[in-house]
Amino acid sequence: MNKGNLRFKTAIQRIGTPWHLWLIGLFFIFVYANGIYDYFMMFGYNEAYYSTKNYGANVFEYFTDYPTVPLIFWTLNVFCGLIAPILLLIRSRWAVQTSLISAISIFALELTTFAFMDRWHVLGPWISFFDIGILVMTVGLFIYCSLMKRRGVLR
Repeated sequence: MNKGNLRFKTAIQRIGTPWHLWLIGLFFIFVYANGIYDYFMMFGYNEAYYSTKNYGANVFEYFTDYPTVPLIFWTLNVFCGLIAPILLLIRSRWAVQTSLISAISIFALELTTFAFMDRWHVLGPWISFFDIGILVMTVGLFIYCSLMKRRGVLR
C-alpha cells in the first residue's frame, strides 16, 4: 500500500508543475540567448552590429581593450544565465546554484565596470539602467528557483 501511495504522489507532483515555471523559464532563455548573441557580437568586434546599436567609437574601444576579470564575470553571467532556466524547465535542483552564479557574476561585473571602467559615461544611462534591470531580474530568477526548490518542484 505504501508503494502505491508513492506512485500516486509522484504522478500528482508531475501534474502540479506550476504554469509560471514555463513562463519564467522561457522568458529567461530568451533574455540570455540575446545576451549571448550580444556577447559574441561585441567580442567579435562586428562593426555592423555596433552600427545598428548606434554605438560610437568610444564603445568600440571600450570593448577592444576589455580586461580579463570583467570578461570572466560576463562569461559566467551569460552562460549560467542561459543554463539556469533550461535546468529550471527540466526541474533540476541545479537551477538554484546556476542562477546564483549568474546573479553573483552580473553583480560583480557591474560593480567592477561601474567603479573602475567608467561604464556609465562610455555606454550611457539607458544601457546602464537596462543592465541594472537585468541584474535585478537575474536575482529574481535565483529567488524564484529557490522557492521552486523549497516547494518541491525541483528535484
